Amino acid sequence: MKKEALGEFNFLNEKGSKKADKLHQTLIKKGVDFVTGVPCGVLKHIISNASSDNRILHIPVNRESEAIGVAAGAYFSGKCPMVYMQNSGLFSASNDIASLLIPYRIPILFIISYRGCEGEDAIQHFATGRATEKLIDSFGLRFQILENQEIDALVEWIFEEMQEYSLPVMLLLKRGWDK
Repeated sequence: MKKEALGEFNFLNEKGSKKADKLHQTLIKKGVDFVTGVPCGVLKHIISNASSDNRILHIPVNRESEAIGVAAGAYFSGKCPMVYMQNSGLFSASNDIASLLIPYRIPILFIISYRGCEGEDAIQHFATGRATEKLIDSFGLRFQILENQEIDALVEWIFEEMQEYSLPVMLLLKRGWDK
């Protein structure tokens, strides 16, 4: 069930995240109105905000390649899509990015949980964590890791890059980003 925005932030519950709410509101201002992806606990507030906001059509999917296809279709139908996934899913979807989004110049915002990066302790994510930035670079795509940047300025940069190059741009979020 969709919930109304409450006050300045789209609080989900008492355990919401002001930082996630700020990101959400900034994305709404930039026109994001379609969200799809494969769930990850690191992205729980982003997913919950998308599910709770009547201004967004949120379509959860089972596989990352499915999210890319659905988002591309949404883009061609006039939507402003965003895709979320873990960085391990980025590897699974690399062919879809390389054979659909890049050659057809489809500018989609990706929000990716950066598992296995420095400071993580989940051993199963170490290999993809070490290779994530190299994979994105190999596509010739732009990305940022959310750390201490101002969210408004970061999102503005992302949308400027997508508009200038007509390519996906990726925002990497480390565990604890929403604190």
